[in-house]
Amino acid sequence: MKRYTLLIYMLAVMGWAFAQNPADEWFNQANAAYNSGNYNDAVELYQKILDTDMESVPVYYNMGNAYYKMHDYPMAIYNYEKALKLDPSNEEVKTNLEIANLAVVDKIEPVPQSFVERWWRSLRAMGSGDRWAWWSVAAFALLLVCLFMFLRSRRMGLRKLGFFMGIVFFIVFALSVVFAAQLKKAATTPDQAIITAPTVTVKSSPAVTSVDLFVLHEGTKVAILESSNGWNKVRIANGSIGWLEADKMLSF
Repeated sequence: MKRYTLLIYMLAVMGWAFAQNPADEWFNQANAAYNSGNYNDAVELYQKILDTDMESVPVYYNMGNAYYKMHDYPMAIYNYEKALKLDPSNEEVKTNLEIANLAVVDKIEPVPQSFVERWWRSLRAMGSGDRWAWWSVAAFALLLVCLFMFLRSRRMGLRKLGFFMGIVFFIVFALSVVFAAQLKKAATTPDQAIITAPTVTVKSSPAVTSVDLFVLHEGTKVAILESSNGWNKVRIANGSIGWLEADKMLSF
């Protein structure tokens, strides 16, 4: 009897905890507000979810759509980029990000990447960090099966199959672990930013009186190299480097 009482108590606690988490209700309300054209209300509700540290691709994606509808392109781009950091394989987010980037004034030609770098990035972008983590678990389990087959099978054909398939699953396991770790680090490291000020002047050093290098406009994406006294050293897609005031951008 005590066992059933404990079970009922645990279920009650879980039900209470679930009831105390209004994120699902906020998400539904935000979607309803968006569908009704109340984009400001939708953004506020999506932000309430994010304020509880419950990040997700759908929230960032829908929030980006709401900002886009309000013609706030820098914030739309920022939220799409946040979604892609969580899941770089999401095609819907990629498409909407490309559309939002059409509104950006600065059309910067990126530095060409080597074949190996393009291949590595494309392969890594096939899944999210969580998906690669699950694939690593599956690959490791299959690796153990192949190892057992190689060590215990009496048939030479099965031993060869276990050996070669084991090599394949070991490679998949190793890549999955590396990709999961890299995407996890990327998702938690604010090393990029979106310019939010209409126009900013990139400086040669972290000081207002330093030499002007070039001008950027809102919505432009930059990489953050280092920070110092309210300034960020940034690099744009073509490789140019300079300093910008940190309050002129949103990092992610």
